[in-house]
Amino acid sequence: MSTISVEHREQLLYLLAEAAEVEHCLMCTYLYAAFSLKGQDAEDLSPDEKAAVARWRQSITEVAIEEMTHLTMVSNLMVALGGGPNFARPNFPVVRGYFPSGVVATLRPFSRETIDHFVFLERPDSARLSDAAGYEHAAYRRPEVHGRLMPSAQDYETVGDLYRAIRGGVEALSERVSEEACFSGRGSTQVGPLDLGLPGLELVSDLASARRAMDTIVKQGEGSEEVTEGCHFRRFEAIRDEYSGLLARRPGFSPARPVAENPVMRCPPDPAGKVWITDPVAVPVMDYANALYALMLRLLVQCFGRPPSEARRKSTLVEAAIQVMHLIAPLAEYLTRLPASEAHPGINAGMSFAMLRSVAQRSWLAERARSPRRTRSSRRRDPLSRSCRRCCSRMPRKRPLRHRMPAQRPSRASRRLRLLQRRVHRPKSQPPRRVATASRS
Repeated sequence: MSTISVEHREQLLYLLAEAAEVEHCLMCTYLYAAFSLKGQDAEDLSPDEKAAVARWRQSITEVAIEEMTHLTMVSNLMVALGGGPNFARPNFPVVRGYFPSGVVATLRPFSRETIDHFVFLERPDSARLSDAAGYEHAAYRRPEVHGRLMPSAQDYETVGDLYRAIRGGVEALSERVSEEACFSGRGSTQVGPLDLGLPGLELVSDLASARRAMDTIVKQGEGSEEVTEGCHFRRFEAIRDEYSGLLARRPGFSPARPVAENPVMRCPPDPAGKVWITDPVAVPVMDYANALYALMLRLLVQCFGRPPSEARRKSTLVEAAIQVMHLIAPLAEYLTRLPASEAHPGINAGMSFAMLRSVAQRSWLAERARSPRRTRSSRRRDPLSRSCRRCCSRMPRKRPLRHRMPAQRPSRASRRLRLLQRRVHRPKSQPPRRVATASRS
């Protein structure tokens, strides 16, 4: 059981912010493993092995999408309690002490150890499991501090423990200050199922909806007291068991590419456990993928806090974020086929999911969205165009991304008004333009 104490609203929002960062980190680690899996063009895989790898990629991606649902619902809960959404997180690998010692967040390709680690992270409270080899837990504790105005970090065994402590804190705050005062944030300023089609997403407006949101998060994945079919723990167990069976039939079975662990974009002060990507072809691809990821986060953050009068702008932001999501996956998969650097022969690059210091700016989203666009002459000089053009041309987009924001695009009513003004103020000496027809001779 959880020993976390929640004494005031500030402590509750602090714990929710940490829960959002945990969900965000888990989503990135799952996607990184999925991107490293080989495709249908792999010559060293049999048809049965290719089918299994495709199922694993789909299952891990679905889990990552549900982690995005959890991140959005935690942000909805923070907004309902009077706070704001939190889409920030630490860069990989997460330093020791930021999370409890049992939560190790690193970017690693798909392997037996990686799947064992995912099973450990999603374990229920009743399971007594050890983490996978290579995921060492440092011996430290984050001591609990009581009776202070400032919130502090507290330890928990599983992510389910954290959510149960949050649930108890929400119930206690609602009883102490009244339910109406507890949920002071408006539900219309959140992101709901009508805005974003994520499985299980709902708005939070009272104690009952808050309980449902937290129950959905725990039952779908982290630390559920009862293991249900389709939860993250069962999915990763199924992948691990099938992987073990295929390895027993062919010990040389290798479903993933040799992707770097914890790739970084610049030379790290402490290179231990990181791979600095320096290949001239991989560098611009990695930079482009990370820039799209940062733009997606900015777009999602701007979806919160919009009143009903800005529903059109909100839907445009959501649509743009979804389009950017579709751009990231093929770039990230293509990156795992490129070499990392000469200093690491035989190791391929990977997307680092680099975070900006802030994702909350509003005024220059359109400018940032247009920045990846280059002139024809610059594309000739850029190795990205030669190495990645074919990948980008296959990106699944139903329609092109609109880089201009609604505030910069005139509405239909304003266009009609402008046309009417031109008709009214047209000089009388200027007859209406007609299409000339050639006379028959």
